[in-house]
Order: sequence, then C-alpha cells, then structure tokens
Amino acid sequence: MDDLARLRLVVAGGDFSAVQPVRDRLAAQGADVRALVGDIDELVRALAAEPPEAIVADAASEDALRARLDALHMQAGPPVIAAAQANTVRSAIEIRRLRARQTELEAVFAAAQVARAREVQNAEHDTLQRLLQAAGYRDDNTYEHTQRVGLLASKLARELGLPAREVALINHAAPLHDIGKIAIPDSILLKPGRLTEEEFEVVKTHAVLGARVLAGGASELFAVAETIARHHHERWDGDGYPRGFAGDEIPIAARIVHVADVYDVLVHERPYRESLTPAAAAEEIARGAGSDFDPKVVEVFAKFSLQV
Repeated sequence: MDDLARLRLVVAGGDFSAVQPVRDRLAAQGADVRALVGDIDELVRALAAEPPEAIVADAASEDALRARLDALHMQAGPPVIAAAQANTVRSAIEIRRLRARQTELEAVFAAAQVARAREVQNAEHDTLQRLLQAAGYRDDNTYEHTQRVGLLASKLARELGLPAREVALINHAAPLHDIGKIAIPDSILLKPGRLTEEEFEVVKTHAVLGARVLAGGASELFAVAETIARHHHERWDGDGYPRGFAGDEIPIAARIVHVADVYDVLVHERPYRESLTPAAAAEEIARGAGSDFDPKVVEVFAKFSLQV
C-alpha cells in the first residue's frame, strides 16, 4: 500500500513499545517515517531540528507537544495527530497546506491593498498641493496662510482629543479652506480698503464655491476638505454663513479651522488693516467664545495661543 507515499512523518512518544507499532503501520502504507522516544523537551528539540510534515503522538505526549509546538494556536508548522487517528494523517497535512496557502494569498492581497491605498493617498495629496498652488497665484500670502492654518488646526484637534486619523485628515484638509477664493475677482479679493456690503456678499460665496470644487471625491480626505471649506465661516451662535448652522450642527473640523483661520488672519497684516500682536489676537478669540467660536475649541486654543 502507498496511501502515504512520500510523506515525511514522525511518531513520537515516551514509550517505545507504544510508538513502534504505529511507526510500522505508517511505514507499511508508504510513509517515510521515523520514531522518536523521550520526554517532551527531548522530543521538541528533535522535532525542531528536523521538522516532518506531520507528527503522530501517543496519548501521553499529544497535548503537551501541541502546546509546545503551536503555543499561540496559529496552526503553523506540522500538525500533531493522535496515534489513534493516524489514518487521518494525509487529510490533516492537506488541510494545513491549504490553510498555509490561504494565509499566503491573504498576505499578498493585503500587501496589494496597502500599496494601492498608498498610491491613492499620494495622488490625493498631490492634487491638494496643486489646488493650493493654484490658489496661491491669486495672493502671495495665501499659501503661507493655508499652511499655518493647517498646522494650528491639527494642534487644536490633537489637544481636543480627536483620534489620530482625524487629526491627520484635518492637517491635510484644512489648508483648502479658502480654495473657493480662486473664483472671487481680484478687484474684490485684493481690494486694499474695506469691502462694501455687496462686495462682501460676493466674498461669502467662496465657502460654497470651494465646497463644490472639492465635492464628489471618493476619499475621506476630500470629504473632510469639502466640509471644512463649506462650514468654516459658520458661527457658534448661528449667525454665520453659508447655512447659518449653530453649535454642534457645525462639523467639529470646521469649528476648529474657524478659530485657526481667524487667529492667523488677525496676527498677519492684510491689505485693509494692521496685524495684531499674538496676545491681542488671543484676546479677540477669547471674546468670541460662545458667539463666534465653539467655547471648547477656544478653551484649548487659550492654553498655547501665545506659542503658535
């Protein structure tokens, strides 16, 4: 008989008289089989030095060998089969091989998915940077402003206890908050004096226009960027634009960016006014808590406002 032809097996146990008959029976079926006798430590050392395709163990050694050879229950390495079930050795080996192949294929698939995700992420970041560059052509200060807002917004998000992934998304998405301004005429956007009421209404459209530019993306990053662009001028008291959202209706990312954006505008010179000192700007932000800004965001901002 050659039911087990070319299979490399070991019959292991503590009693030669129990091991030898099983070894002979398996050898008669064509297996390349050897017998090992000793205590558990001796058996484990011998099996580790020359692993077989399967181990057939006597009743006294079966559980101990399985525990030592597969302590984490990963079903790795050769299967340990009870001597009373030695007739199932081929099927046990095939099952183990199939599981190993499945694990290998799953690892390959997972690696491909990670690589694809990285490609998509890199493409997204490249697109965002190109959009920022396009916005920067309208105003020499725009690019630096957006980068500072992104950095401050991510610090606020972290201090508020947001999950690390949300912090990273806000860091990358926040610089796009004013992307809609690329559609605002230079005569209004770069006007050195105070805007008229009609001109300000035109400027306010940048929130919706920016959201439209970013809408429809398949990624979470673009979804967060769209949310920020649309809602970063909403006020805590509901008197903002474009939707007049109030309190917790305003997405947390937009509430955070609103504080970061206003602070950066206050401390950097603009065509229509002089800049404030960091301390004066922080006081201005504090006065707006509960009306213009989320009080919790302002509370966190106050902890490190003079260092930003």
